[in-house]
Order: sequence, then structure tokens, then C-alpha cells
Amino acid sequence: MKLPEDFDFTQSNLKDYLDCPYRFYLKYILHTKWPALLVDDALVFEERSKAGARFHRLIQQYLLGIPQSRLDAIAEIDPNPDLIKWWENFLENVPHLLEGQRYVETSLSTPMLNQRLVAKYDLVLVQDQSQLVIFDWKTSGKRQRKEWLLDRVQTRLYRYILARAGGSLTGTAEISPQQITMNYWFAPHPEAPISLPYNQKAFQADQTFFENCIQEILDRNEENFFRTDDERKCRYCLYRSHCDRGVNAGDLQGFDAFELDAEDFEFDLDFDQIQEIEF
Repeated sequence: MKLPEDFDFTQSNLKDYLDCPYRFYLKYILHTKWPALLVDDALVFEERSKAGARFHRLIQQYLLGIPQSRLDAIAEIDPNPDLIKWWENFLENVPHLLEGQRYVETSLSTPMLNQRLVAKYDLVLVQDQSQLVIFDWKTSGKRQRKEWLLDRVQTRLYRYILARAGGSLTGTAEISPQQITMNYWFAPHPEAPISLPYNQKAFQADQTFFENCIQEILDRNEENFFRTDDERKCRYCLYRSHCDRGVNAGDLQGFDAFELDAEDFEFDLDFDQIQEIEF
């Protein structure tokens, strides 16, 4: 398969492929439009997504040094009542964890099989002795299990790319996987973040995993991007109407219970599309 010249492998498109090769083909090769609704109450889901993006924007501005008082005022007038609570949870539980050189909304990339792997991080901290800590902010209603997060494409890709490309942040030629930890912090569940240290064994496994995945995509002919056999994954798939696997949206109430992450389905967080904070 010849991929578009500007194509980069990311957590989103790799997860799409692993969930269903046909979804990957429709979305990234054919650029198919008019997908099905993801959930039954689409407007509520869209507002949840936008509130999450606004929350990410608040944290970004805070980390870049915008006065907290100004950000407090923005949070207080946000139309989603959850956001002010998320913001208070962040201020009460997170700032003391953020010691080190901060790299906010930083993108890193590394080559693989003549392709490019790319990750955009909410925050990377470079601490004493060149310890690198990834923070990822989540607004999911459910605090996912550690085992689920360890197997998540985002976890595997973000830690792997940081091990390969993190030297650009530390100024060193080489990064050891043991220097890296990834923290997921869930705004509705403000207890300590779920912390996932990295190691050499996991790094080697991730390298093999991504090499095999990319090679498999490159080796496929167009007619071999098959639909997944696991039809449970079709329940919340945007493209299920193209596969004769249902046109009815999944229920919003069951979305969190299905152990999915809205960020796997929503638009990418593009801060250029979110209203700037005015002073």
C-alpha cells in the first residue's frame, strides 16, 4: 500500500488500524466522508469533547505562565459546569508534581521503516538526572485500569518516541527507557495520577510491535484491508454504516462503561481552533 506523501503514523491512525483495517482504509486512504453518528446524543457528546479541549487549553496557558486569577475567571464562566470542578481538581492536586523543565504541547517524531512516527504530548517534564515524565490530561468519566492503559497504543507510542527522540529535549545523545515515566491524570478523579514507568524490555517489545504493524500496513493490497471480526468494535465506530453493521449510534450512557476513551474518536485537539483567552 502506498500511503499519502504527507502521512505520519500517530496513536489515532495506528489504533484505527489495530481496531479495524477497513476503518483505517476508509479514513486515511479513501478519505471517506459522511460517517455514522458515534453516540445517540451527538450534541451532548460533542459538548463533552469541546469542554475537554477547553480544559486542555486552560492547563496549557497555566503551564506557560498565564496568571491563575485570569484562568480562574475563564473557568468560572465556562458553559459546562464540569470544567470549573476539573480546574479546581487540577489546581489542588497537580502543580506540586510539575517540577522540572516544562515542554508544553510538544511534538516529537522518529523514523521507522522509511515512515515517521509522531506524538504530541500534553506535557513533558525534564527533571534532575534527566528523568523524563510525560503527563497526559484526561476528562473521561471513568478512571481506566492501569493494565488497560499499559496496553494502550498511546502509552506504548508516547514512551517509545520519547526514548528515541527525547535527546532533543535533554541535550543528550541517548535516552534510556528507564529514565521515562508516563502519567495519566483524570480530571474527574483527582487522586494521584496513574504512573507507568518504562524499561528496556518494554521498549524492545514496542519497537517490534510498531515495526510489525507498519510493515503489515505497507504490505497490504487495497482489497486486503478487511473488516474486523470483532463486531463489538463496530458499536462505536464512525464508519459502521459503510460496512452494513448497523446505522444506529451507540448509547452515550454506556460509552464510559464500554471502557473506551473519547479522545480516540473526537477531533484532534487543535488549539488554533479553540477561542483564545482574552485579557
